[in-house]
Amino acid sequence: MTKRFEGKVAIVTGGSRGIGAAICEKLAEEGAQIVVNYVKNAKAAETIVNKIREKRGDAFSFGGDVSDFSQVEHMVQETVEKYGRIDILVNNAGVFPHAFVEETTPEEWKKAIDINLVGTFNCCRAVIPHLKRQRRGKIINCSTISANLPDVGISAYAAAKAGINNFTRVLAAELAPYNITVNAYAPGIIETDMVRDMIRERGGKQLGQIVLRRFGKPEEVADLVAFLASKKSDYITGVTIPIDGGMFIVQNPWRVREISGHNRPS
Repeated sequence: MTKRFEGKVAIVTGGSRGIGAAICEKLAEEGAQIVVNYVKNAKAAETIVNKIREKRGDAFSFGGDVSDFSQVEHMVQETVEKYGRIDILVNNAGVFPHAFVEETTPEEWKKAIDINLVGTFNCCRAVIPHLKRQRRGKIINCSTISANLPDVGISAYAAAKAGINNFTRVLAAELAPYNITVNAYAPGIIETDMVRDMIRERGGKQLGQIVLRRFGKPEEVADLVAFLASKKSDYITGVTIPIDGGMFIVQNPWRVREISGHNRPS
């Protein structure tokens, strides 16, 4: 059976752990050749590469900071030299600083904007010429539910991700004549290392705001990204799709169980 990404090449930034690692494995499972981008943890990136190769897939890792355009250009150049093309870009790399505004240093603010927002711009800017030549491609950006409904203590993160939402819309319009779609996924609370401490500290309270009464899994986000990378999403562009278990869709989601007597999921 033909895999839907057979012959396709995907770059996944922040691909060595968490959601990024799940995306790499999912796209590779369906036939894509993968570039696993990372910044510091080369061992984790190589682990993902080896997992893909063990399943007879093809991948290589690239250490590079997405906030540095020259490093991004080098990654894109190396990808084209190795595989001859780029079809899918997943801008998953990000940082999640947590501090009140008055406690956030200018350096911390700049790092959050540079990696989350500027990094997304850099990667898109570098791959666009290659996608245009092919007159086809998929760009998938990482947003968050906090872009539209932010929490205290994450001003830099929320500001950067809100920028990604509008950037996604504008880029989708600019690239539409070339049959290139641009969309974003907006995770809620997904069980990864990045939010482990938050889940431990206030996970019970957060569950009360989620209609499905559980946290998400990286593999579920990877499934959404794979859909956005596939031909089945060809008529979808410029949108940010939440994947959050119905978080905050009503004021008090826990009340339905209280009123109906369903205190736990059936």
